[in-house]
Amino acid sequence: MSDSPIAPAAAPIIPAPAIASLWRRFGAFVHELLFLVAYLFIVGLIFAPLSGESMKVARPQVLTGPIAIFQQAYLFLSIGAYFIYFWIKGRRTLAFKTWHLKLVSAEGGEVTLKQAVIRYLATWIGPALGLAMFMLIGTRGSAWWIFGVFANFLWALGDPARQFLHDRLAGTRVLQHPGPGA
Repeated sequence: MSDSPIAPAAAPIIPAPAIASLWRRFGAFVHELLFLVAYLFIVGLIFAPLSGESMKVARPQVLTGPIAIFQQAYLFLSIGAYFIYFWIKGRRTLAFKTWHLKLVSAEGGEVTLKQAVIRYLATWIGPALGLAMFMLIGTRGSAWWIFGVFANFLWALGDPARQFLHDRLAGTRVLQHPGPGA
């Protein structure tokens, strides 16, 4: 028996995950939009009888008044519930799994409920700005309003860490995830 202590084996050095590239994050965004169209179709079916989608009405009617406001609020909250559910507790949306991305807090931990809510609300800054610009300039031969829609993403071009506006405001970041099983 030897009197010298045995040195423990050195743990392998695992590199910290890198912030995902802009193209990968934008690709996941487009993928998320495609899924969101199907999701909204399904959760929006609750309003089909109210808009004349039954066999009795030949032409569907556009919802107006309080029902339309309720429908928009319902869809806004449904989208929020979907994203917030997947952003907290280390869960990932299908697009994030497909594109090997993971949302974490700026410190690298799990995203809190507060951060997820702020991120969701901040994600709407660009579309709200685009809508406001469209309402101001309309379609008078100009499509400059479209830049408002993508304001959150254009922000990343000038951000030193290439973070989107909604990630900057929420204190989150999107990392490259090692792979499907990790």
